[in-house]
Amino acid sequence: MNNSTLSNFEIHVSTERTHLSQVRRAFTKSLEFENTDPGLVNFFVVCSNYLEFALNRLIAQDYILHDLLLPHIKNDNTDYQDKLKSLHKGLKAMESSIEKLGEAKNELVKSGLYGIDPFKNEAHEFLDVFLNLLASNRHSTYDLEKKVFTSQDWEKIAGVSEESIKNEQLLYQDIKLSAPEGCDPESFPPIGHHAKPE
Repeated sequence: MNNSTLSNFEIHVSTERTHLSQVRRAFTKSLEFENTDPGLVNFFVVCSNYLEFALNRLIAQDYILHDLLLPHIKNDNTDYQDKLKSLHKGLKAMESSIEKLGEAKNELVKSGLYGIDPFKNEAHEFLDVFLNLLASNRHSTYDLEKKVFTSQDWEKIAGVSEESIKNEQLLYQDIKLSAPEGCDPESFPPIGHHAKPE
């Protein structure tokens, strides 16, 4: 990885988070469409591909964050101990949910239009977990992170590589190219770092 990539890892993480939020909202909107065609099935598939990739990266980042933060929290600090337990629980739930979405996507690929309803059901359950568990845990330890983490820690947490950048760009481009009307992810404005998910 070259020096410019290393120095810009924060920009890449910010871009990933913005794209994840935009894809999630475009995906949510597309699930509301009543008339289904092969193009919409394809959009469900490419959105699922992106969500699997992006959330697996996010989960990996948060596990590293959890492990790096743990030594800085005393055993009697029940507030932060509880926050870390909550984060860990949310990550496990998210892992399970993204795995189920992947299985539903694979079934949709096999069955096509006949598999729309089961896929939509699983997609809605996935989105509930995403919003209620993971989103609610974001940044609950932010004040401590700012105090104890070094730039090297943040770089380790980010896990940005030339491969991760390339894969993210390709998956996002797939969504832009296949988006039905009203579902271009770039049409959804970025949500602020601490803003409540829509």
